[in-house]
This record gives sequence, structure tokens and C-alpha cells, in this order.
Amino acid sequence: MSGTDSRNIAGDLVDPDHRLPGERDSETSPLLEDAQHWMQVYQELLAFKRTLLSTAEIHKEGAPPAVVEEVGGDQAVLRLELGRLERRHLFWEQRVQELRPG
Repeated sequence: MSGTDSRNIAGDLVDPDHRLPGERDSETSPLLEDAQHWMQVYQELLAFKRTLLSTAEIHKEGAPPAVVEEVGGDQAVLRLELGRLERRHLFWEQRVQELRPG
């Protein structure tokens, strides 16, 4: 992977408008199942990112200052990603409610 590819990927991860592959087409789908699928995808991604943040915090304990600083930077990026994922999860939760009968 080239440096440009890495920067593009990193940019996408924190871009508030970034969508996962196939997600944009489902945003206007009238099918409840589509919204439930994406809500579940985001639940899993949120759990994963929260685990990474927790693990990063553990690794900082008693680590040399350079490690603490580097891991702190990673955590800052993870928090940005987490915010984007939370917003997308909320979107899909609301979409499920809109499509749910009765």
C-alpha cells in the first residue's frame, strides 16, 4: 500500500460523510431489513472501536513517554472514527424506526 493510499484510507475513516461499501444505496431503501442490517454493522464496528480504545489505554499504563504520546495519537484518531460510527449508527436506528410498521 502506498503512502497516498494510506492517507486516503485514513481520511475516509474520519470523514463524517464517509459511507461503507453498499451503504449509500440502502439509505433510501424502503426495506426494513436493509436498515436493520446497517444498524447491526455499525453496532459491531462500534464494539470493535471501543475495544481498541480500551486496549490502547491499557498499553499506555507504565509505558515510556514516547509510547504514551504515540498511542495517544492513535486514540485521537480512533475517537474521531468512533464519532462517525456513532452518527451513522444513530442514522440507521432512526431509519429502522421510520420503516418499522405500526
